[in-house]
Amino acid sequence: MITQIKLTNFKCFKEETTFPLSKFNLLTGVNGGGKSTLLQSLLLMHQSIEHDMYTTQLILNGSCVNLGSFDDVRNRDISGSEPISFEFKSSHNTSHYRLNPKNDDSMSLHISEIRRQVNPKNDDSPSLFILDDISRIDFRRFCYDSDTKFYIPENNENLFYRLVQLELSLSFRPSSQKQDVIHRYKWMGERSREGHPEYLNFERIHFISADRIGPQDFYKKATLPNFPHVGTRGEFTINLLDKMREFSVAENLCVGNDSKKLLTQTGAWLGKILNYLKVVVPYSNSNFLELLIGGYKPANVGFGYSSVLPIIVSGLIAQPEDKLIVENPEIHLHPKAQSALIQFLVAVAKTGVQVFVESHSDHVLNALRIAVLQNKLTSKEANILYFGGNDQELVTQIPIEEDGTIETWPTGFFDQIDADLNVMLGI
Repeated sequence: MITQIKLTNFKCFKEETTFPLSKFNLLTGVNGGGKSTLLQSLLLMHQSIEHDMYTTQLILNGSCVNLGSFDDVRNRDISGSEPISFEFKSSHNTSHYRLNPKNDDSMSLHISEIRRQVNPKNDDSPSLFILDDISRIDFRRFCYDSDTKFYIPENNENLFYRLVQLELSLSFRPSSQKQDVIHRYKWMGERSREGHPEYLNFERIHFISADRIGPQDFYKKATLPNFPHVGTRGEFTINLLDKMREFSVAENLCVGNDSKKLLTQTGAWLGKILNYLKVVVPYSNSNFLELLIGGYKPANVGFGYSSVLPIIVSGLIAQPEDKLIVENPEIHLHPKAQSALIQFLVAVAKTGVQVFVESHSDHVLNALRIAVLQNKLTSKEANILYFGGNDQELVTQIPIEEDGTIETWPTGFFDQIDADLNVMLGI
C-alpha cells in the first residue's frame, strides 16, 4: 500500500507537497484544485510500464492520461530547466516485513528528475522523458532490502541481469567495475530472499475515469491484456465478464447464496446498489458480444447500470495490493445508490485493495463516515484529502472520528447546502 506521495513542480504543485494516503482515500475539493494531478502521478507510472516494463522513460501520453508535453506538466512558475520530482512511500504493518535497521517497515522510491529528451527525428512519436537516478528502479516492482537496494525475485535471473545492465548503462561505470557491481547486487538479492520484500506495484492499477462509455447494443470482442482490467472508460467490461465469467470472487465480497463466480456476483452487487436485474452475457461465436440486464439491452434500463458496471467488475477482480482509482462514481446514480456503491468499495478495500475515489458528492462523503461509524473501516483507514485551491491550503487532510463525525470543516468543504439554506432563510 502506498502511504505517501510527494510532488514537486508537477502542474499546480510548485513547492514540495505531501499527500498522506491510507486504505480508502477520498479526494474532494474545488475544480482545478489538484485532485486529478495527484491521481495522474500514479497513472503516469502505470502507463509507462505498459509501454515497457523495464522502462527508463515516462510516457506523458498513453492509455490512461494524455498530458501533452513537458511544458504542459511543469509548474508554470518555474523555469524549463528545473526538475519535476515524484516520491512514493509504501509501508506494511505486518511484523515479518523488516526492510531496514530502524524496523519501521518503510521504503521509498524517489525519481529525482525528469528532463527533456531530444527527439532527433522530430516526428509524432510518443512524448518520452528520461528519468535520472534510475539505477535502483524496476518499474514493475520497486523492491528494497535492508540496504535500500532492489530485491531480485527468486528464479528470475533474466530480470536480475536486465536490472544490472540498467544500473551499469545509466551509471556509466567503467567496464573494469562491472563484475564487482554484479556480485554486489546479486548478493543483496539473495539476502533479500530470506525475508518478504515490500514493493510498490504500479503495474496493477485499475482506473475508471469519469468519461465512461454509455449503453451499447453490442460490444466488439477484444483480447484481454496480461493485467486484466475494464479499461479507462469501461470499454473492456463486457469482454471481462465473458472471458472471466468463471472467475471466483473473494469470499468476503460475495453477497447472497448464489454462485461465487464473477458474472453472478456482478449481478448480485448491481442489484444491491440499484434494483436487481439479472446480468447475462450470452455466449457468442461472432466478433461481438451482447449484454442483457433483466432481459433488456442496456439502453432500456437507464444509464446508471452502464455507469456503475465497470466499477463493480473492477472491484470484484482486483487482488490484494492492487490499486483501484474511480473518478466521480456518483455519475448517473441516485443518492441511495451512491451510498450503496461506497459500501461496495469499502468492502473491496477490506480485501487489501487500495481504493482512490475522486468525488464531489455529499452522499459519497457521508457513506464513508457511516463506514467508520459502523466499524467497517477504522478512522485511520479512511482518508479524506480536501483540495482547496489557491485561496487556502492546497491540500488538507480531514480526519473522520470513530463516531463518524468530522471536526475539521474548512470553507468550501461540502458546505454549499448550509450556504444555500442561509440564503433561503435570509441569514
